[in-house]
Amino acid sequence: MLLNLIDQLGPIFLLVAAGFALAKIGLIRATAIDGLTKMTFWTLIPATLFLTISANRVSQLFNLSIWIAYYGAVSLTAISVFILLRADKKNSTPEAIVLAFGAIFSNIGMLGIPVVDILFGHEGLLVLATILCIHAISLLTPTILLLEWSRNRTGNPAAILGKTLRAQICNPIIIAIICGIVVAASGITLPPVATTFFGMLKAAMPPIALMLIGAGIYGQKLRGNLGASITGAVAKVCIMPGLVFIIGSLLHLPLRIMAPAIMIAALPPGVNSVLMATTYGTARERTATTMLVATLLSVVVLPVLAIILAFD
Repeated sequence: MLLNLIDQLGPIFLLVAAGFALAKIGLIRATAIDGLTKMTFWTLIPATLFLTISANRVSQLFNLSIWIAYYGAVSLTAISVFILLRADKKNSTPEAIVLAFGAIFSNIGMLGIPVVDILFGHEGLLVLATILCIHAISLLTPTILLLEWSRNRTGNPAAILGKTLRAQICNPIIIAIICGIVVAASGITLPPVATTFFGMLKAAMPPIALMLIGAGIYGQKLRGNLGASITGAVAKVCIMPGLVFIIGSLLHLPLRIMAPAIMIAALPPGVNSVLMATTYGTARERTATTMLVATLLSVVVLPVLAIILAFD
């Protein structure tokens, strides 16, 4: 089993290393990374999610136990990180909110899909889709509301919430999830040409996404308050998956369902954490460093978790 696990994990790290090497020698430049990232975001990730969701019953997607286990861990992690960072007088309330957001927002699209697909297959992707279908809206909405309230306590929460919801409706990942749910609920059978088309996009997703992760790491540097970044990174990659395991065990979730959720919780933060910091001009360097430290830490934690879960 260990050799089989090595065979599964090996390509993941080789693809990340290949992307890093290509960026280092200059074959993949910043403009190319940006273009490939947009292509992945707008086509490969939506195609993967649409094909996964549309092929299953809707009841499998709306699993309350998975949501409680995962988002219960998210809530506990965010509150803990916020309290720890506010205890340090160097971090203001908006800074602590942004950094706590970076400690809970998993890079599910670019990194989670290929990792879960390789390790757990279709069933794992279904758990991922269950988590992802409310991931952005459940994390972005309260974070933005808290940030706006902390900066302008006379603001209109309803207007802020409406703006956030409108932005999410245009998100291609959300659109793909909704379309997949409609197809699954209606019992429509996709024609072979459509299945093949989406299947080809799904097959292209893991190698491209993993190489982009590696290319994105090249040239990144540790910046800002390293202590705050390490706190967020350790909470994201180490504490949050542990909380998912604890809550999932209390809910008696089977390991085949809990394992993908634990791996997703251990993923480093996605670029949305940096975008949030940039948008609000708050703790940008510390957020970028949190993402970098968490990414490097996940190189160790993800294989260890995979081994533990495989031998449980």
